[in-house]
Amino acid sequence: MRGKIRSSGAIALLLTAIFFLYQETSARPKQSEGSMVDPAATQASAPNITFAVSMSKPWTHLLEVEMRVRWDRMPAQTQLKMPVWTPGSYLVREFARHVQDFAVRDAGGRALAWQKINKNTWQ
Repeated sequence: MRGKIRSSGAIALLLTAIFFLYQETSARPKQSEGSMVDPAATQASAPNITFAVSMSKPWTHLLEVEMRVRWDRMPAQTQLKMPVWTPGSYLVREFARHVQDFAVRDAGGRALAWQKINKNTWQ
């Protein structure tokens, strides 16, 4: 996944707001009393996410962000969300409005269909 973000302030703030994969699951699997959950099995199902951030044209004030997701059990579709707030602040921020040239590709480099579901979510 690749996109450009216009930097309008501290780069550190933007880097903390860069894309993250969101799954509506709890941080820990629910356990019934007396049952044990294998932590290795839980970690094996988690995606491996890496980011590359570059600024090839600094005069444009744009950051180029590439996110790679490797997942043993890649779902047919997933959602990518950007945060709308920063810890310690009560203001709702519109970080996603700065995203330009959003694209999704598979491992072979072929373009995948996507849609923007709401102001901060792509599917």
